[in-house]
Amino acid sequence: MENRVPDWWDEQANTTPDEDDAPPSGPCVLVSQSARGTRISAVGPQAIREGLWPDMKLADARTMMPHIQVYQHNVESDHALLTKLAHWMLRYSPSVFINGTDGFILDTYGCDHLFGGEVMMAQDIVDHFKRMGFTARLAFADTVAAAIALVSHGAHAVHILPANNAPHLLDALPVDALRLDDDTLVLLKRLGLKTIGDVRPLPRSALERRFRENRKSKRQNTVAQASSVQWRLDQLQGVFAEPLHYITEPNIFRVTRPCPDLALEQEAVGIALQQLLPTLCLKLEKAGQGARCFRLTGYRADGGYGTTAVHLSQPTLKTDVVARLFQDKLCHIDCGFGIDLFVLEALGVEPLSATQNDMIPTLHTALNTASLAGYSDIISNRVSPRSVLKMMLRTSYVPERAQKLVPISIDMDWAHWKTIQPVWAPRPTRLLAHPEPANVTAELPDSPPMQFVWRRVLRRVVRARGPERILPEWWHDNFKSKPSASFRDYYDVEDSKGLRYWIFRATKNDIINDTEPLDTANDNGESESVQRPQSVMTTQWYVHGLF
Repeated sequence: MENRVPDWWDEQANTTPDEDDAPPSGPCVLVSQSARGTRISAVGPQAIREGLWPDMKLADARTMMPHIQVYQHNVESDHALLTKLAHWMLRYSPSVFINGTDGFILDTYGCDHLFGGEVMMAQDIVDHFKRMGFTARLAFADTVAAAIALVSHGAHAVHILPANNAPHLLDALPVDALRLDDDTLVLLKRLGLKTIGDVRPLPRSALERRFRENRKSKRQNTVAQASSVQWRLDQLQGVFAEPLHYITEPNIFRVTRPCPDLALEQEAVGIALQQLLPTLCLKLEKAGQGARCFRLTGYRADGGYGTTAVHLSQPTLKTDVVARLFQDKLCHIDCGFGIDLFVLEALGVEPLSATQNDMIPTLHTALNTASLAGYSDIISNRVSPRSVLKMMLRTSYVPERAQKLVPISIDMDWAHWKTIQPVWAPRPTRLLAHPEPANVTAELPDSPPMQFVWRRVLRRVVRARGPERILPEWWHDNFKSKPSASFRDYYDVEDSKGLRYWIFRATKNDIINDTEPLDTANDNGESESVQRPQSVMTTQWYVHGLF
């Protein structure tokens, strides 16, 4: 995609300027300042015909054409507009990558048939960009390098290579299409190798030996390898794939609905959802999957888009449940000047597992599994994701830190959790909010408790199991920075009434100030004393939970 629009154009590319704001006639260029002086960063079509080019000095351009119109290049606005257009390009493919400052790379595998094939898709892209005020060049190829080469140095605005094409189809392109550094390009042209067809038949060993640079550091070796001639040829032919960082995670569970006539009313959004939702849920059902999030996006003809999503506490593919959650969110999609495409996606896809359904339709139905999940989904989507919370385990040995509150829509990988967690001793069914002090009597300081007083009640211990030692976490409770940190010895005890308690003995290193006399005396003849800090190990018992 080539941006031919100067800064006087509306930043969102939604409207055309009024007649009074129209740019003056004549060649138009954008300039930017750098250490190399003021140079042209973008040129208009008329300026290209007059012989101007990007990276040209402004002084040289004014010498050639004194009447050119010069505008300051707003790089931040260009980047914001490019990002917005990249999200708008998701209408054509779920995999979109921003290439440089004026282009996109799309993985259209399995998507072109939704638009009638590659020819119809290309025509649709060109028409939309033309209405937004942009000139677009497109190329369809098996590899990223081939598509970039055709877009940058091809002779036509639209190139469509056949699948599994032969390498010689790109031989007519100049060596500049290989994206090599300037020194390598100059050397190739001095040797008479001006096209890809001149370089490709050469022996691989000769290319590696002639163009390999001896670098000292590994980083420089990597750069040299990435810019070598043979490496670029391998990328062109698909021997090595190019890593791409897409703006969103590619999603295979998506369905589209084009609008023959632009959707201008809000009711059209609801109709599109009713048509797309059964198709998407059927696709999930065939794969044995359920989704924890559904996202509906409406792409406008002016280059904008509106989106809304609903989140669920557990994977589902029930159309009635998802449609009910969407009712209050469809108004978030602004139709603007008209929506010509709707896309519904399923995110957070997971295998479906059996759940407990409501057994008795009574007033207490909300306590059952299915109704509780539905109730939490409604509240979370209407108010905020953190309006309904649940406890989730986290990697910590300290009991009060071993769980945290998270939105109910967040799930946990229990299979992974079991692989990283050790086999713990039994844990109490009720954990107190804070450990409560207890007065414990034991036969020896390190022995299990014989009896203890908790909440002003004496409890005699008849059975005790333990201890289980839990050490403090050094990244939270470092003994050097926090002397009050303690290690705990937990016991599972049972009293004479059959009640079980989870109690622990906390041993910590306390710092106390001890007063010691000195041999010297003051002016009044009295002996002096000094306070010196000393480390003393102290022990305290606490009740932490009930079984």
